[in-house]
Amino acid sequence: MNFSSIIRKNFTHNFKKYISFYFVNSLIIAMLFMYGSLIFNSEVIESSKQSTLQTTVIFALIAITLFSIVFITYANIAFLKNRGKEFGMYLTLGMTTNNLIKLIFIENLGIMVASLITGLLSGTLFGRLFYMALNKILTSKPLVYELNRESFLLSIGIFVLIFLGNAIFNVYYIKKVSIIDVIKSSKKKEAGKSNKFIGVVSLILLIASFYCLPKTLHGEMFKDKPTMVYVLMLLMLVCPYMVIGSFIDVVKWILSKFPKSYNNNILILGNLSHRFTAYRSILYILSLLVAVAMVCMGYSYSTYASSRVFMTADNPYDIMFIESDNYNKVKQEDIKTLLNQNNSKLTTYKVLEYMAVPVFKEDEKGNYSLDKTENIISETNYNKHMGTNLRVNPGQSVYVTEYESAGYKYPNSIFAPMNEKQKAKVQYILSNNNYVISKNDLNSILGSTACIKINKNDIKEKDNSKFTNERDTPVYNTGAGMILNDKDHETLKNNIATSAIKRMHLINAKNSDEAFEVLINHLRGVNKLDKSYWNEGSMWGDSTSDDANRNIKEAYRPVYTEELVNLRLNQSGILLFTMMFIGVLFTIANGVVLYYKVLSDIDEEEERLMSLNRIGVLKKEVRLMISKELALVFFIPIIFGGLTGLYFVNMIVLKKSTADLFMEKSIIIFIVGSIIQGIFYLISRRKYIKQANI
Repeated sequence: MNFSSIIRKNFTHNFKKYISFYFVNSLIIAMLFMYGSLIFNSEVIESSKQSTLQTTVIFALIAITLFSIVFITYANIAFLKNRGKEFGMYLTLGMTTNNLIKLIFIENLGIMVASLITGLLSGTLFGRLFYMALNKILTSKPLVYELNRESFLLSIGIFVLIFLGNAIFNVYYIKKVSIIDVIKSSKKKEAGKSNKFIGVVSLILLIASFYCLPKTLHGEMFKDKPTMVYVLMLLMLVCPYMVIGSFIDVVKWILSKFPKSYNNNILILGNLSHRFTAYRSILYILSLLVAVAMVCMGYSYSTYASSRVFMTADNPYDIMFIESDNYNKVKQEDIKTLLNQNNSKLTTYKVLEYMAVPVFKEDEKGNYSLDKTENIISETNYNKHMGTNLRVNPGQSVYVTEYESAGYKYPNSIFAPMNEKQKAKVQYILSNNNYVISKNDLNSILGSTACIKINKNDIKEKDNSKFTNERDTPVYNTGAGMILNDKDHETLKNNIATSAIKRMHLINAKNSDEAFEVLINHLRGVNKLDKSYWNEGSMWGDSTSDDANRNIKEAYRPVYTEELVNLRLNQSGILLFTMMFIGVLFTIANGVVLYYKVLSDIDEEEERLMSLNRIGVLKKEVRLMISKELALVFFIPIIFGGLTGLYFVNMIVLKKSTADLFMEKSIIIFIVGSIIQGIFYLISRRKYIKQANI
């Protein structure tokens, strides 16, 4: 029998083993190709000038590449280890290590070529479905599927590098071990020790860390010890490793207090004790993998699904535009008549006057910083606008926000109308003094300027007032305001420039699309702007042009809540698609890794199962025992990692109003992940029982 015939017979005999390894490689190539096609798509490259689309795709490709390296390398190691007896037999029969290396290289080269061909073909075929799924999420212009040379070269290049790395590892692996080591590699016990005391202590520390971390971040605990955040994060990273390793020992110790339950499960507990000690590292890593997948998928899906809730919560009015002394100078009655004539079906139209006044906020050292401007509203105007009966005493104020302020406390403040000369002096000191100005310097500059000074104890906070829409542009910001007594308000108004006095126009309409279109065209004419202006909305009101004058004009474009919803859907859509893709990969990897791990231990377990058979344990009982063992091994990572991921998703949600929605969507992701893991469990269980002849 010559060498080529050995290769052919070996391929025929191990065909089923090759299939799983080939499938992993082919899947990786297809993924690399599809994401590579996105990076080099002409429309994505063009859109990168206005959005973060290409940046997000590149980040995803880097993550998938790192995942591919780890995943294929692990599959390669498991593939080698699972064939220990076979390699040992070849070496015993006289095959040299060089021949064995050549055999493995030819096998892997064949798998690589086959994987490249089918991976690129499937990537090309399924790429259209890939784009269809992405376009289903995006609300902007659909991306056209393009085949380009760069995506082929990228996926081939990355995969060849991974192949070469694994080939070098295979050479090292075969040359390093002896015949006996190779024979035993498929059934060598991964010895380890566990300590139930350490496990219990680690579990207590882990639970305490989960409880204390959010309270520490919010300043409710360890106020003077900011390093405790890092300590708690470290405990949350380290403790799970100890908990997983000691899990079964702790369960055994608890069940030992209940003799009947303990005796009924003694065989399962004994074997699981070894499994969890041997599997400690892999179960720990997979739990982290699932936690990351849970955060990626849960947060991105929740962000996308809550887009409308999020945007409408911050924008209670359908349409808003700001009137100043130079822009959008219109009368409320004229706009109302115009919209009614165009069948807009107005339900609400309110106008709220406010002043943009510079505010100096005092820090803990008694110095002041200039916090741009604050929107100052008189109590009479606010009450008329909201239909309330709020009373503000002289020297006091109420800080209102349309959003949740998260416990923000307004500091001692000075509201100071300043002329250009005073502003220049203040800016000079701020730029040369770490952006703070002393109390004496500030008083010297302001002199006899009519200012309103309010102590922090005289400022009440009122959030979720829904008095306006939230918007932050280079020329104005809305969403928050300071309500002053009418007399204090008049003092500031009499000493401030006319350009600082603005009016918020807030509109609700049943036919809001028509109302917005009519309003855009009318106000464009009022401001004498051509049709190159106000064609595209901005989600956050940020500048997009190098022309400062154009940015000012664009900032006065009316804001439409439905348009903001679509912009957010589009922005979060690509993030959702990317994170869901990566999260699903991580979840699948979790199942595949355990599949390989469990099957590589079948030879070792056969001896134990035969022993059980000899002492009279029925095959039915053995199958039940194996089912319970594998269920624990497969579901510990998804439960432990999934719940950890849910915890962090909940913790990073800032708005209480959307927290429940975020958790609801994240739980759906958790359930889907558990179902995927369940499928891998059933496949592995069936394969295990069949291969062990039970």
